[in-house]
Amino acid sequence: MPNRANDDIVAMEILMLKPLKRHYAPCKRREWDQGYTRCTCPVWIRGTLHGKRVTVSASKYLPEPDCRDLERGRDLAVLWERTGELVRPEEYAAIVLPASELDSLARFGTVVERPTVDMAISAYLKAAKDRGISEATHYKKRLVFNKLLRTFCADKGIRFVSELGLAALQEWRGTWGVEALTRDKRQREVIGFLWFCERAGWFERNYATDATKGLGKIQVKARQTGYFMPSEYKALIDATYIYSDRPSVDKHNSLTIGGQRIRALTEVMRWTGLRIRDAVTLEKSRLSHDPQTGLSSVIVYQKKTGEPVYCPIPPQVAEMLRTLPASQKGNTNEKYFFWTGSGTPKTITTNWQRSYGKLFRLAAIKEPDATAKRCHPHMLRDTFAVESLLSGMRLEEVSTILGHSSVKITERHYMPWVRARQTSLNDSVVQSWIKQGIVKPPESKQGPGRTRKAPVIPLPVVVGE
Repeated sequence: MPNRANDDIVAMEILMLKPLKRHYAPCKRREWDQGYTRCTCPVWIRGTLHGKRVTVSASKYLPEPDCRDLERGRDLAVLWERTGELVRPEEYAAIVLPASELDSLARFGTVVERPTVDMAISAYLKAAKDRGISEATHYKKRLVFNKLLRTFCADKGIRFVSELGLAALQEWRGTWGVEALTRDKRQREVIGFLWFCERAGWFERNYATDATKGLGKIQVKARQTGYFMPSEYKALIDATYIYSDRPSVDKHNSLTIGGQRIRALTEVMRWTGLRIRDAVTLEKSRLSHDPQTGLSSVIVYQKKTGEPVYCPIPPQVAEMLRTLPASQKGNTNEKYFFWTGSGTPKTITTNWQRSYGKLFRLAAIKEPDATAKRCHPHMLRDTFAVESLLSGMRLEEVSTILGHSSVKITERHYMPWVRARQTSLNDSVVQSWIKQGIVKPPESKQGPGRTRKAPVIPLPVVVGE
């Protein structure tokens, strides 16, 4: 009687490949130490393939920088396990037919390879990267599919794409455990993946349409845009003067370095509307000064046509950037204001978010009911948008600076909560009634026949500009 346990062990030995980091100098890790994998050391693939030992560098089959990415190394290992040989991804073309044709061919003894979930995910992520999407967007896609979908399929025993039916997708969605807005964004990513698979011929025609209708639309309740009122923003800036990232170091320099840097970063986000990731990776070359107008501006982004979009900043903010001190450790960079260039943008963004958590606790901003206000760095971008609209800036101009693809996005996020815009609209309508003679103009408190003078607001005098 055959021993099934021994057969399973033999099968595991035949196909078992694993991507590993191989550390070289100047990396200080041991050669095969897998405790730290975020370095730029190359990826090697080791294991057994059809009884033969495999120890090969991914650089022979993947271009830079993919050969240093563990996820791409994992995709390559999966491909080798599927094909049974060491091939380049571009050399492998799977025979892909609609599910309706697979069964008919199988009856005649024709062996047709069915695309697995791992292969579909790898192809989808590669196609997304080839389109030139940002690293941040690609990271979110990898989180949804590489981590969540692959884990779910492994737990449920789902191997082929054709097994991802509506019931399986709904069950997977139920395991996310996130709020409605995040769930809605993830579901949009999943629908895009289904359309990709259908166009590749891995699903029957109209499968993506039926799955989209079956999943339904996730209801996301509109929430008021959180922003800092002038008094709250003042409290936040005041907190930067007592802020310290490293108390043991800052106590010797009067708590200036950490506070100066986070104060400058806060002012930049407040007056440009930049997201925290874009602000902490802001390049020094994006700060410019026009001697004719005396204005300093920051290039907030570049359009697809290559044309830069400038956002003027107050003189004191520009001076903060020009005189920004080095970090507490003395690290600086000739290219960036707030980043040394080491690590990844995601890592430095996470570090600054942690610093803002400490700053918000120091500011101790309260809600009207005396409860602690929920604060996060993105509120500085919202503050720029809301205060600009309150000050009379046109919606189209705010949308341009924020980099929204449509004015409708700006309107959806900010207009419902800018009540002063409605007040201004009411005043404009009443003034039109007065001119048309429908209502009488309000009498001045200074007596009949006398017009009330508008208040004079002195402009601040800026020294050095």
